[in-house]
Amino acid sequence: MKLLTDGREKDPVLGFCHAFIARHAQNWPPTEDTLADEFIEWFAFKLIVNRDGMKELCWSKGINLSFAPLPQEIKGVNCSFVNKREIIIAARETVPFGDLHTLFHEFREMLEHAFAELGYPTIKREMFLEVQADHFATACRIAAFMREFPSFIAMAANIEKKWARYLVYGIAGIFAVAYCVNCIFLLTIEDSFSNRGPCANVTYVRNALLLPNLNL
Repeated sequence: MKLLTDGREKDPVLGFCHAFIARHAQNWPPTEDTLADEFIEWFAFKLIVNRDGMKELCWSKGINLSFAPLPQEIKGVNCSFVNKREIIIAARETVPFGDLHTLFHEFREMLEHAFAELGYPTIKREMFLEVQADHFATACRIAAFMREFPSFIAMAANIEKKWARYLVYGIAGIFAVAYCVNCIFLLTIEDSFSNRGPCANVTYVRNALLLPNLNL
């Protein structure tokens, strides 16, 4: 089947989707894990990155990333116009690594719109996009961990002093457990924070469609 393109594959996001479709068209739609694995490699994402690093990565893919005050229940939004793409993430981060989850979530929504534009949507109903985007965000973080953690262990193995080597192993092990728990339960932890204080019982949402009056 011929891809529906009009030259916009030069857009980095469309380019990624175009290449991904070419590799997986015979087994469509792909799993979120497969998409996440290839996305992490394309995005050149590192396991530990600060907000400036996130901005640089997005800029390299033609996306403007910014952090700004958003309504309490909104964690992030994304928008695309012609060849311009933008992601806005809430300035507050209630849970460690929450920014990364939101970034990948918003990216997944952009990818879905690009897939649909190319004639290869991966989901049938828009209502499921939020769920798939959260699955993708978790899969991306786990994929990044699986790609980089072995190198940390290899570096530790080269430490000459035995006590220091095992100390690094221990620290790496604690980090691995904490990181994986954070990946799996981040949304649950966010919900627990939303049930405290003046904004109790707020459900965090990552969806630009819920902000018709937000000036982007």
